[in-house]
Amino acid sequence: MKNISRIKPGAYLVNTARGAVVETQALVTALEKKILAGAALDVLEEEGDTKDELTMLRKGHPQEAELRTILANHILMKMPNVLITPHNAFNSQEALERILKTTIENIKGFISGKPVNLVT
Repeated sequence: MKNISRIKPGAYLVNTARGAVVETQALVTALEKKILAGAALDVLEEEGDTKDELTMLRKGHPQEAELRTILANHILMKMPNVLITPHNAFNSQEALERILKTTIENIKGFISGKPVNLVT
């Protein structure tokens, strides 16, 4: 929440990376206080639970933090200045070609004994 003060007033937030990159509760606060003019989200924090809350609740009592995030996600979904797409930003010809090229490079690197794109 402390990062809200660093946001340029009137800015728009776009997240197509990972839901956890953005603190959902902080985003709701920034939108409610009109610090942000709007948001476009292809991903949501804890979006798996957002899809199926009933299954999550059947597994036992969820953690308070999970419940707060789920509620915040639902608030975002109803805000008029928020656009949410179905986790589909990767689905373009260019993106799919890059994914295929990277996968081929990874396989070739592994076979040659010189792996690439290592995560350390």
